[in-house]
Parts: sequence; C-alpha cells; structure tokens
Amino acid sequence: MSPDPEQTRDGLPEVDPCEIARNPPEGWPESESPPDERIDVVLLGTHHMDEPGLDEADPAVPDPLAPDQQAQLSTLADRLEPLRPDTVAVERPHDRESAVNDLYATYRDGQAYDEEVRVTPPDPGRDEPDTECRSEVVQIAFRLADRLGHDRVRAVDEFPDVPETDPFDDREIDTSRKTPPTWPEPEEMEQKRTAQLERKTVVEALRYQNDEERLSQNHREMFDRGLRAADEQFGSPVNLTFWYDRNLRMAHHLWRVADGAGDRLLFVVGSGHVRVLRHLLTESPALHPVSPLPVLRVE
Repeated sequence: MSPDPEQTRDGLPEVDPCEIARNPPEGWPESESPPDERIDVVLLGTHHMDEPGLDEADPAVPDPLAPDQQAQLSTLADRLEPLRPDTVAVERPHDRESAVNDLYATYRDGQAYDEEVRVTPPDPGRDEPDTECRSEVVQIAFRLADRLGHDRVRAVDEFPDVPETDPFDDREIDTSRKTPPTWPEPEEMEQKRTAQLERKTVVEALRYQNDEERLSQNHREMFDRGLRAADEQFGSPVNLTFWYDRNLRMAHHLWRVADGAGDRLLFVVGSGHVRVLRHLLTESPALHPVSPLPVLRVE
C-alpha cells in the first residue's frame, strides 16, 4: 500500500506508510502483522483551529483563513498526501455523519476553503448552533480527502451520557501526607501554547503536538488530576471514566468504518486523545496505531 510515485507531489520524497509501521517513532508499537492483515490508523493530533473552548487550556489560534495560514495548511496537505489513507476520519459525532458529508460535498463542488462561511453540523459541546469553516475538520480533513478524491469522510466520535452527579465533588481528601506533582496552571498553559502557535508554522505546530514528550505530558496531567480528584476541570475519576469511555467509542467507530484488513485510516483528532487512543488501538488485534511524525518531519 505504498504511495504511487507518480501521484506524489513534486519536491516531496516518497513515504512508505508500511515502513513507518515497521519502524515507528519512540512510544509507538511496531507492527506484528503483514500490511494486508491489519488496519493501520494514523492518529494526527491537532489543536482545535476554530477555538471552540472545549479544553481546559484554550490557546489563541492564528486565523486559519488568513492567506499565510492557508498556504501553510496546503503545505500540511502536501506532507499528508503521500500516506494515501483509504479513509479520512474526523472528530464529529458518528450519528451526524450524513450532515458532515453534506458539508463536505459543498467543498468538493468548489466552495473555497478560505471563505468566511458558517457551516453545520455543530461541534459537540458548543452552545452555538453551527461551527465555522476554520475547524480542523474542514481545514485539514476535508482538504486532504478532497485531494485524494474521496467521496466522503467518516465521523467517529461519540459522547457517553454525562453523569448527573459526581460523588468526588464532596469527598474530603487528606493530602497532608502526600506531595502531589506540580502542574502548570491552565492560564500558564494557554499562554505557552499561544506563543507556540504564533511562532510556528502549521506543520511545525503539529510536529510539536505529536511529539512523544508532549503527548505524554498532556496525558499524565489529565490522568493525575482525575486519579487524585484534584479540584480542576476534568479533575475527578468520574470525568476520567467519561474520557476513557468516549475514546473507547472512538476506537470502536474506527474499527466499524474500516473496510477490512489492509485498509488505512487517517484520523484528524484533538491531540489530547492521541495517547489514550494509541493504547486502545495497540490492545486491539484488528487495529494498528501509526504516528504521523515521519511525514511531519519532511522539509
């Protein structure tokens, strides 16, 4: 399933996705099965480009519609295209897939990626009735799927029911004999991430977000707060259970939308999901997680 050299963009070296699976970056599992006996899932972690305000730390994001950002997003598509995924999956509710693809069809019909338009369906968790074309779903996933000639994308998100109560809210926890780790405050993280996005290109920003150290730190902070029931957003075992439940459902839908053994998917997803999804896919005999770092390092 190597990319066709005649279809690889001028100036870019050929990328063999199977070779990435055989020789993965740090933290990623080696493939134990031949390519035609597994389903590869490239997990492309990204920030939310339309700033939906769903995360604990929400950095200010450069406007994806600005001309320089559009050029950089085109370069990102150049990097991703040689992976030749058979399916592009997006972080949108699976039961809204028809509406997602209605929107995708309008872009395939010639609507520009850089137009100031508002589109549906909504991003889960947002109060607003619709989401802007600034979303990574449009700017990354639609752009790549369109280049590859795909007639649709696949929506694979699913939110479990939100618990009505959290017993850990009122539980007194004696921390006098424990020394909890010190994590940066959300405001500090926002400032740092904003600075990163301001001085990096889109490719550089995603390279940073998919680096093993960054993936590990992000997950450890969230897991530690949930385990200790720290008084922070997401800081409860109940919330941590919700988070894992949601990612398990994503893994299920990734398996569901794959055509079968030998298929390759690329999932455009918030970078905070990557580490837990990698673990869940590694434990699945049918699915094999693949890092996007080798193509993000192409210059």
